[in-house]
Amino acid sequence: MPGSRTLVIATALLFAAPLAAKEASPRTPAVGSAERNAILDTLRSHPDFRFTFRHLRVWHDGDRAIAYAEGDNGAIGGFKIILTRDGTADWRTIWGEGDGGSDSCAAGAHHYRWAVALIQSYNVAPDRLFPGITKQTRELERMAKHDPELQCTGDLEGGPAR
Repeated sequence: MPGSRTLVIATALLFAAPLAAKEASPRTPAVGSAERNAILDTLRSHPDFRFTFRHLRVWHDGDRAIAYAEGDNGAIGGFKIILTRDGTADWRTIWGEGDGGSDSCAAGAHHYRWAVALIQSYNVAPDRLFPGITKQTRELERMAKHDPELQCTGDLEGGPAR
């Protein structure tokens, strides 16, 4: 029966779509693209900053998007940043870790767990957007269990309330 076959295929596609989204990879916006420039504008606190990225990845989930940027800007050193955007609103930085300073392993574990949950809420595997985040989270949790006050992260910005 042609109708029942169509129903079976449609049902299979309905269940496969969320799985495919979790397996899909975020993309890197092209140099000079409007999306990349908008992210750079959000990251720049000074117009002369130049960025060297190790990772710049963006994931779209319907009309919202999440981005992960990791690299160096020369002036303030290395950074790891998560940005989000809803609809046509501007990108905003909502989570970060930078060089300098330090924070406790317990605070770092809390900060990273929050980031993992945030990324998952966008229907993408956390390590596909932010390479190594789940391993780093587990390591911070392990270190926090052993010595919660040990200083083992850089400056933590945004993320969960402390």
